Amino acid sequence: MKEKAYFEKVNVKNETLLRNLLTKMPPYCKQFFIGIEPTTSSRTRIAYAYDLNCFFEYLHENNPECAKKDITEIPLTVLGNLAPMDIEEYLQYLKFYTHNGKEYTNDERGQMRKLACLRSFYNYFFRKEIIEKNPAALVKMPKQHEKNIVRLDGDEIAFLLDEAES
Repeated sequence: MKEKAYFEKVNVKNETLLRNLLTKMPPYCKQFFIGIEPTTSSRTRIAYAYDLNCFFEYLHENNPECAKKDITEIPLTVLGNLAPMDIEEYLQYLKFYTHNGKEYTNDERGQMRKLACLRSFYNYFFRKEIIEKNPAALVKMPKQHEKNIVRLDGDEIAFLLDEAES
């Protein structure tokens, strides 16, 4: 039997991880991941799973209707009833939060990725006419501030080149 290529091993590992993450989310999330599978890489789906998990944990902690239920029991109707302002509050929350005693921060790039995930998630169910509105589409992407360009001085360039040679 021929050994699998590296990317095949990564895909199998990611698919196993995705299935594990899906057990912690509402059942309709599986439908979303099946729907995006043909157009996304396994790494994108894993990133989306982590981002959606974060979103559902936020809802569970901050939405009175969701707090009464286990995360796996949050109905899709709750998502359809959220307003753009609710998603903006989630993006604000992402800047700094604690979960299970660990602190997390997200800069503009992290917030943009999580919003892109939510847009894709909402868009999927909106296009399938399962939810009636798509509040994530109405939220503007956070502005990404340009990073300063760090330049090496002449001595640092010479040192770098010397190190590369040896």
